[in-house]
Amino acid sequence: MGDGKCGKHEYSNINQQKVDLMIKELNEHGISVSGNNPRIIDPKQYGIKLQTTWDQGSSKLYVIVTDKSFLVPCSKIWEKIDPLMKHIEGLSENEMK
Repeated sequence: MGDGKCGKHEYSNINQQKVDLMIKELNEHGISVSGNNPRIIDPKQYGIKLQTTWDQGSSKLYVIVTDKSFLVPCSKIWEKIDPLMKHIEGLSENEMK
């Protein structure tokens, strides 16, 4: 996987339960998720498309921006994604029920 248009961000402590929770939440918010591994995430805003690759063995999730409008700076995209992913990284098993 290359580094896309905005570099690659890595998130740790991502197990199958957290992947399933993320997909469920994205779908509930009308965000399209396709593929398996990698997955393509399309929030249907500003031409943004994301690709995620999950390494089950290391429990790491990698995210790149594969497309976006030139009007949207990379920093604005990561300002939305990073806090959400940091929250998910820290969830305990009890908090996901």
